[in-house]
Amino acid sequence: MPPAARNILIRKARPADIEAVYYIKQEQFSNPWKKQSFYDELDHDIAFFYVAEDGSTHEIIGYIIFWIIQETLELHDIAVIEKNKKKGIGAQLMDFMLEIARARQVEEIFLEVRQSNTAAITLYEKYNFKRIDVRKNYYTEPVEDAAIYALFLK
Repeated sequence: MPPAARNILIRKARPADIEAVYYIKQEQFSNPWKKQSFYDELDHDIAFFYVAEDGSTHEIIGYIIFWIIQETLELHDIAVIEKNKKKGIGAQLMDFMLEIARARQVEEIFLEVRQSNTAAITLYEKYNFKRIDVRKNYYTEPVEDAAIYALFLK
């Protein structure tokens, strides 16, 4: 594990974290969610919303949101603040998600990603996600296809 990634705490998101999460989302995505959408995720029964907090500075440096519905997990969002990219934080968030998935006996995980998001695709493929389909013109600002990826755990 890279040295910068060692002192990271992954914990449930709280309302006080939303400003930092929203900042990361705006920094990373051309068409970010509305701030209220993050608050809504805190209240969904099927939503799992976690933040990565720097253990030294207590700064929110990443987050992950996924839903578990019966044996299926849908990864909705994962992001790391720009200044902390390539330090293993995204991988720590993925590992954390997979631990929860296995503990809850999830059989399949799905996600969609912009076809141009090579950094995310590289991360997903590192975890053996396989591209299974494409959704034409799924994203806006700019319009782009989404690659659909799946990981089958059983």
